[in-house]
Amino acid sequence: MAPFPENCRWWFSRAILTAETKATVANMTFCLLLRSGTMGEWRPFEKEWNNTLRKHKAKYLHTTDLMAFQDIYSGWNKPQRDLFLRDCAKVACKHSARADFGGIPGKFGLYCYVVTFVLKDFVEWAKANPGVPNNVDEACMRQSVTRIMNWSIDQADCDHCHFFFDQGEPFLGHLYQWMQNKAALRDAPYLEKISFKTEADAALTPALQLADLYAWAQSHKLIARPPIWQTKLLRSHFEWQWFDKSNLNDVDASVQDMWRSWNLPKRATTK
Repeated sequence: MAPFPENCRWWFSRAILTAETKATVANMTFCLLLRSGTMGEWRPFEKEWNNTLRKHKAKYLHTTDLMAFQDIYSGWNKPQRDLFLRDCAKVACKHSARADFGGIPGKFGLYCYVVTFVLKDFVEWAKANPGVPNNVDEACMRQSVTRIMNWSIDQADCDHCHFFFDQGEPFLGHLYQWMQNKAALRDAPYLEKISFKTEADAALTPALQLADLYAWAQSHKLIARPPIWQTKLLRSHFEWQWFDKSNLNDVDASVQDMWRSWNLPKRATTK
C-alpha cells in the first residue's frame, strides 16, 4: 500500500513595528511569519500550547496586546506577562525543527520562515526603481511563497500545501489572484500544489498565535534590551530574510520580468 501523502500546513501572520526604538536601526519594520508542519507535528504542539494557556489563565496569545497590557491582558502585570511569554517561547523552541549542526543531530518539527522589510528603505527603493514591487505585502508574499513552496516540495517532500491566513490581512487576496492567472500557473507550477487556502481566527488557532509570537520577536529584534524569552526564541532554528537598503536589490532579482509578464492588478503603493 502506498504511503498516505503528507501535507505541509503553512500559517501566515505578520507584525509591524511602528514606534521608533533606541536600536541601531530605528525604522519601521514589516514582518511576515510562516510556520509549517504536518499533522503529526502540529498535534503535540497544540496540546502543549493549550496547556500553557490554561496554566496562565489566558484565552489566547496575542503578543502585541500582551506587551501593551491591553484588551484581554488589561490588569496583568509585568512578571505575569513575562512568565507567560517564557512558557510560550519554551513550547515554541521545543517543537521547532532543527538542522544538523556542529555534530549535534537535528530533529523533525515545525519549520519557521520569516521575511522582514525595513519600510523606510523599501519605500525609497520602490520609488527609485520603476518595475520593482511597490507594495510591501506583495513583496512579502512573493519572497515567502517562492521560498516555502520550494522547501515544502524539495525538503519536506510534501504532496500538497495548505495555507491558513490570519483574518483581516491582505495576503490571501494576493494568492487568489496568482492562482487564477494562467500565466502564473504556467510559469510557477508549484502554485497548483496549494490545494487548500483559507482564513482562520487567531484567537482559536494556536498555530497563528505561535506565528504571531515569532513575528513580534523578529520585527523587534533590534530593541536595546530584548527580554530573555525573545532572545531564546530567536536562537531557535528558523530561516529568515531581512531586507534593508543594503540588499533590497536581491528581492525577486532573477524573476522580475516574469512577475511583470503576468499583468497582475496594481496594488496600492506602500508609503
